[in-house]
Amino acid sequence: MKVIIHAGCAKNGSTAFQTLMHRIGPALADHGIYYPPAVLGHRDFAERAYVDDYAWVDRVMADAQARGATTLLISSEHFQNILCQKVYGVGIAFAFRERGAEEVRFVFSVRDPFDYFESIYAEAAKWFPMSFEQAANAALRQGSFWTSWQALVPVAYAFDYATVFREFRDYLTAVDPAITLNCWELSDFAQGFAGRRILETAGVGDDVLRQIEAGLASGQITIVRNQRSSAQDIETLHAQQYLFGTAVLPSLAAEKSNQLEPVANLVAQIAETKLHHINSQREAFRARFADRFANWRECLSQD
Repeated sequence: MKVIIHAGCAKNGSTAFQTLMHRIGPALADHGIYYPPAVLGHRDFAERAYVDDYAWVDRVMADAQARGATTLLISSEHFQNILCQKVYGVGIAFAFRERGAEEVRFVFSVRDPFDYFESIYAEAAKWFPMSFEQAANAALRQGSFWTSWQALVPVAYAFDYATVFREFRDYLTAVDPAITLNCWELSDFAQGFAGRRILETAGVGDDVLRQIEAGLASGQITIVRNQRSSAQDIETLHAQQYLFGTAVLPSLAAEKSNQLEPVANLVAQIAETKLHHINSQREAFRARFADRFANWRECLSQD
């Protein structure tokens, strides 16, 4: 059996692919592909692996074998931590290999580093009082950006793709040639529909891919996509974090107290100032990212 782990990166169409698979996964069983349901969410697969809990591997492998599947397909962008903590990647791969997987393939999708950074910042600004400038400089300096989920699980967003993927690929090859890695650009990952190349790699034929694409185009198959908030809303959230250490205004505004109007106005003014400052910096940071990560496409797998 072949195991394919779509491991991110985050903000690269993962939600769209996962909701697609939630709808069409059962139908792919006829083509030898098993996409396991994740009762606790696919995040749980990754987080349990990071504490050396592989009981879920036993379960999904047994389920796949019981269905006569030739390919087990799992998707969670939270596996992306293995880019910076390679031992987790080997642990996950070995867990599948020990349970009968003949091949384990990690699949990643990447995008222009500055665009990726801005997407990550839009998410991080909801939770952390780190400015655009601080976050960008940290990414440039380290080649990655570390954050956490509910202050419990560290998450690494890597921008230095060429270096990180080369090191990870070399590491995997030295450990076990049956553990492989693919890296695609976002434009390839989303060509036609999110995850088309993953399904091709899993062995789904052209006829079925065309049926899926037609279903998406007609609206027969609907998927969920994460939509980025407006720049003003992002900076409003960040201004709340900066002033109060938490995003409090939405719940307070619901009370419609006149006493809160000065606070809301102050937050709006700070958000507007921050956005103006960000816009004045954006092209300079874009140029610095382009210079720092000029070779980012070197990670892409050759067809």
